[in-house]
Amino acid sequence: MFTTIDGIRLRIPTTEPVAPESSDCCGSGSCCPCVWDYYRAEQKAWLAQKEQEQQQE
Repeated sequence: MFTTIDGIRLRIPTTEPVAPESSDCCGSGSCCPCVWDYYRAEQKAWLAQKEQEQQQE
């Protein structure tokens, strides 16, 4: 299942996303989206999915 969060289209993770290593980011500020933006979007999607699952129980 896919979703779009903060303008980033991604597959909703089935397990908690792992933060990128600091070396995964180039630090230039010109990447769009940055690996950190992508991670935060995955985290939001994962948390929303977990919340939805809990409400269905």
